[in-house]
Amino acid sequence: MIMTLKAILTVDLNGYVSDEARKAFDRVLAERHYVKRKLTTVWTVQFTPNTTTAGAEKVVREHVALAASTAGIRDYEALVMVSEQPPIEWKKDGTSTGLLAEALRRYS
Repeated sequence: MIMTLKAILTVDLNGYVSDEARKAFDRVLAERHYVKRKLTTVWTVQFTPNTTTAGAEKVVREHVALAASTAGIRDYEALVMVSEQPPIEWKKDGTSTGLLAEALRRYS
């Protein structure tokens, strides 16, 4: 069975980066099907079947470089993790029951 790879990417844009440059950076990644998560600097993307882990990593590196170049950003750090499993995201706020209560309810 061929699994579709997914990636989670986080990028820190170092130094002063204008709002306009951030928007340009975000736009380039969004045009390449990255989804910006609510968490400050986290993006996710899904690849076509048959993409290798090395191929996915290479594409992510190229997309980040393109986004930074387009936005005029020269100083950044990035981390990517490629997996067959989708990332799991959750939120705790004043109205939710929290992770433990949710897990207990789900697996009881």
